[in-house]
Amino acid sequence: MRFRELTVLSGLCVTIAASADVDGFANPTKLWTTTLLGEPTKVVASVEGQSFAVCWSSGPGLMVASVHDVVTGGLDNDAALASVPALSAADMAWSPTTNRLAIGYLSVEGMKQTRLFDTTSSLPVGVDFPGDRVAFDKTGSLMVVSGSDAYLRVIDATNGDFLRAFAFSGELLDVDIDSTGGVLGACGVNGAIEAWDLASGETLFRNDPPAGETGPDLVSISISPGCTYVGSGSGETSEMVEHRGRGMVWRVADGALIYDRQIVDGGIKRVAWTDVETELVMLGTDQEGGFVLSAWDLPEDRTVTSITPSDAEQVGGVNDFDFDRSSYVWAVASGSGAVEAFVPGAICLGDLSNDGLVDGTDLATLLAEWDKGNTPSDLDGDGLVNGSDLAILIGNWGSCE
Repeated sequence: MRFRELTVLSGLCVTIAASADVDGFANPTKLWTTTLLGEPTKVVASVEGQSFAVCWSSGPGLMVASVHDVVTGGLDNDAALASVPALSAADMAWSPTTNRLAIGYLSVEGMKQTRLFDTTSSLPVGVDFPGDRVAFDKTGSLMVVSGSDAYLRVIDATNGDFLRAFAFSGELLDVDIDSTGGVLGACGVNGAIEAWDLASGETLFRNDPPAGETGPDLVSISISPGCTYVGSGSGETSEMVEHRGRGMVWRVADGALIYDRQIVDGGIKRVAWTDVETELVMLGTDQEGGFVLSAWDLPEDRTVTSITPSDAEQVGGVNDFDFDRSSYVWAVASGSGAVEAFVPGAICLGDLSNDGLVDGTDLATLLAEWDKGNTPSDLDGDGLVNGSDLAILIGNWGSCE
């Protein structure tokens, strides 16, 4: 599929032109595996692409961050390791253009903070900032940090200077800044989501549930490449079952909720846009805590659930993932101590065993998942395994080639 979007908002958004097909997520190809000397808990793609930063536990009270090449998974020789005395890491942001790495963490004193590093020296830049959710714009020169006091702080990432703050009403759970640095976004508990124009400081839109009603706890936010849309996902802490694991998309221009779908029945952990305005990738869990990675085609309102390759290291569960828009690679941090990278594979709907054939093994898998949702057997992406999926599988019978 090929999409083209043109959006102008305060003169800040840009034209996006790209091609992609979410069906390629159904049968991913493994690119590399990197094993660390600890458990990787957070992974983030560079805002410019071509590298991933990983934060991993290196013993009680110490988190270490390393940078890895997107093609090989090897350590980036130009980026030094950074460490912070912390009980856990909550978020990261990484920019090779400015050599800046930010880690949002829980300190040994129990404080939620963010530390900014110069990766050439591994030395801190400025003071630690309150709050543990962080994002860079594409240049890496602007950083936004969510405060425990429900303020978003905009920081000059080159020197650590504070620039301005934005107030968010409610408990804030995640933040983002669009690629041009012109639009800020934040989401929180009970369905609260808000976007601001950075230049004017004005609210572009804010959404809350109707008075007296509860909404989903929005735990992740991502602004699309051309800042046309804001995507978010609800976590497992949402009060009502039907509010958990929902992918939701708002239009920036008027704040309209234009897409809303339960992607998983456990909870979504992270959402990330691909390089086009109409594809959102989501990491979530099912009710048993199993790993689910789905790609959502918005115009067709269909999802493709990724098959986990048989050699993937999933022991210990999946802690985090991120998607590199530049190279079209996603990386997964698992509890086994490994970071694994994948690319979309051959489009072969029905090959549920990922062996290059659609045969009886795949048919047995589909039948075993009949009437279920959020599985790779949902070949038409409508949220339920049924007769239409069986027809697709039979129609693709034989070799994928």
